[in-house]
Amino acid sequence: MTGIKIIVVLLAAIWLFSNCSQHKTEKPQRAIQENQDGISLFMPGKISTNLPERDLAISPDGRHIYFTLQSYKREKSVIMRMERSEGVWSEPETASFSGVHADLEPAFSPDGSRLYFVSNRPLFDSIPKKDYDIWYVDRKGGGWGPAKNLGAPVNTEKDEFYPSVVGDGSLYFTATYEDSKGTEDIYVSRFVDGQYQTPVSLDSAINSATYEFNAYVSQDEQFMLFSSYGRSDDLGGGDLYMSVKKGTAWQPAFNLGPLMNSKGLDYCPFVSPDGKTLYFTSNRKIEEEWERATTYSDLNKILNGPQNGFDDIYQMDFRTLMDTLSSR
Repeated sequence: MTGIKIIVVLLAAIWLFSNCSQHKTEKPQRAIQENQDGISLFMPGKISTNLPERDLAISPDGRHIYFTLQSYKREKSVIMRMERSEGVWSEPETASFSGVHADLEPAFSPDGSRLYFVSNRPLFDSIPKKDYDIWYVDRKGGGWGPAKNLGAPVNTEKDEFYPSVVGDGSLYFTATYEDSKGTEDIYVSRFVDGQYQTPVSLDSAINSATYEFNAYVSQDEQFMLFSSYGRSDDLGGGDLYMSVKKGTAWQPAFNLGPLMNSKGLDYCPFVSPDGKTLYFTSNRKIEEEWERATTYSDLNKILNGPQNGFDDIYQMDFRTLMDTLSSR
């Protein structure tokens, strides 16, 4: 995030949550409920459609969007790209490095010269791979070079998901290893002298005995958004949570409440490079419309558009969210 105002808001949020820990869930939830009209579908009909879409990434210069498009049963998973020219976004098309294997979860490096993603593609053409690894492509001219596996110590024989790269090159991601605190944990691999270090599971301020996954971490590592499933304050099929940093320590994560979170799965958070917009994925439905849909015409309309129970991408003003939270 950039800008003095955002820095002040973050510092206020850090003070708030470190001094009111016994109310860390209830107060943010009530605060968010006051902003009832802040969430909308992102590019309905173009990105958010009747198909499952998830995992949004926007390049640092704001000119490129990458997201994941999947089939109904998720047996096909492709990374799509769009480019903005003279204020107009192109139609989605398959990214040059995707389309053959199951690819998902794109994430830019801070300078935009590298794009990380997750794939089950084989290390060698003749050897099928059963697990998912983190891969990357580097800028080459006006496009991307060949896909490369990030390798050890980040990639293992287990699955690695949802890369998030911070300012110093360190990598946050999701995995389940022997030292995991729960079914899935959020890990960080520090980038030191040009090398990734052994991944470390984040402490109990973030990880629990259940599922923690899909973390977006700000480049200055002052805040983190992630999803968790199975906590006592979970509102449905998995909720969005937030943690801020005090000094070098992550503070206990809190649920972002019933405006952000639904009865379905809410996950894949991403904040735009300018710090203005929060994007996330959800399979939420408009309950009132589903209850009223009794005729074939009504059902056909609902099922052939966004918010039909498959994943869509949503957006909201992130600065308003932070202002609201810090004012409590």
